[in-house]
Amino acid sequence: MNREQIEQEFKKIDYELRFNKPDSVPYPPELVKRREFLLFAQVHLSNIVDAKSKKDRFSERFETEMYNKVMEIYYNWDQNERKLSRV
Repeated sequence: MNREQIEQEFKKIDYELRFNKPDSVPYPPELVKRREFLLFAQVHLSNIVDAKSKKDRFSERFETEMYNKVMEIYYNWDQNERKLSRV
């Protein structure tokens, strides 16, 4: 992931956290769980930036993979919840 891609990802997460939110307060528990993944994603993006600055390729690849997994869970939340409810 290059710097421009990282900045774009931070912007996406910022939009999701600040503007793409329900009007109801308090948030339903399921929505809180889902939005926690955005916070995890921010941590992984920050760790990617840190690994790049230290030129630590292993950590950079690891954090990138973790970021991708977290965002996959976030974007496929409804499908994942349906699978879990069947079990």
